[in-house]
Amino acid sequence: MDVHGRASRLIVGLIVVVLLAGCGAGTNPAPGEPTSTPESRESGAVTTATPSATPSIVVTPDVAYESSSSAFEPGVLDVYAPSADGSWPVVVMVPAGDKAKYREHARKVADLGFVVFVPNWGVGMAPGAPGYDDLVATGSQAACAVEFARTRAAAYGGDATTLILFGHSAGASTASMVAFARSEPSAGCLGDRMLGEIDALVTWDGEWLAQTTFAGWDERIAADPRVFDALSPWTDLPAHRDLRVVMLSEAEPNADFNYERPLPDEATMDAFFGPRDPSGALRAQLEANGALSDGILDALEAQQLLYSVLKAQGNPVTLDLMPDTNHTTIGIDGWPVFLAAFEKAAGGP
Repeated sequence: MDVHGRASRLIVGLIVVVLLAGCGAGTNPAPGEPTSTPESRESGAVTTATPSATPSIVVTPDVAYESSSSAFEPGVLDVYAPSADGSWPVVVMVPAGDKAKYREHARKVADLGFVVFVPNWGVGMAPGAPGYDDLVATGSQAACAVEFARTRAAAYGGDATTLILFGHSAGASTASMVAFARSEPSAGCLGDRMLGEIDALVTWDGEWLAQTTFAGWDERIAADPRVFDALSPWTDLPAHRDLRVVMLSEAEPNADFNYERPLPDEATMDAFFGPRDPSGALRAQLEANGALSDGILDALEAQQLLYSVLKAQGNPVTLDLMPDTNHTTIGIDGWPVFLAAFEKAAGGP
């Protein structure tokens, strides 16, 4: 499970739900501002928020976005920005684990003409499935990263009037807490303490039903139903009918990950859905989608469920399969679909 990096202990629960030294004219940059300079820089300002291809990327690593955190180690993030002058839309990319695992993802998105912030989050969390307070804290930390990106975007050539939130796997669950539950930024946030507007949410394999079979997860949800409410967006969806959502799903399941939940009989289904879906609405939609007919609930079917609910309530939402891609790795044919998601989120076709 190397994709999950330093936050793997939290990912086990959720999926189950570098400052560069620089100098300039004898002055020090403000905290969080880029400290590296590309060898060449294009001139001419870009005045629209429409993404377009750029020749090179400036990376500013390990920028602190929290001064303290009551639950986790203070967060740091990496910033990937086009070297060309511009007014680029902003992406906050919530990873499933260590931000270093998403260097290629962030560079490719930045090369389209976005300023990309990639935070570490949940670092230092105790082992095991997270409790409700842990999940609320992860949402607050991610919300802080969003507000830090909003307040500091201009220093990197960004225009935060277009702000897109992305999450992968456990990061998708955390991103959904911010987008739908409107998490309050953490107390130690170096950005604004009030969460502003989010223009679009992009997800890749969100674990919306916690159908994985990691030890302790079912027990945690059964003991405290708020855990499921915190990591899954269902109760908060109706308040956000205008949010643009661009969903991505793997096309080739990864046998090394236990994201498929066997549901072979009615008793097993009742035990699974009981604490997750007291109203029966989610199960009814899954049955309407044909997801339960084979006795297996998989990651794609979880994506189709969220898509169906959002579509029914009127959200502008798409669901695209990434070919040659599983839960952890994007193949050559999957990258165009992945990158197109951000152009869709910014208002493109």
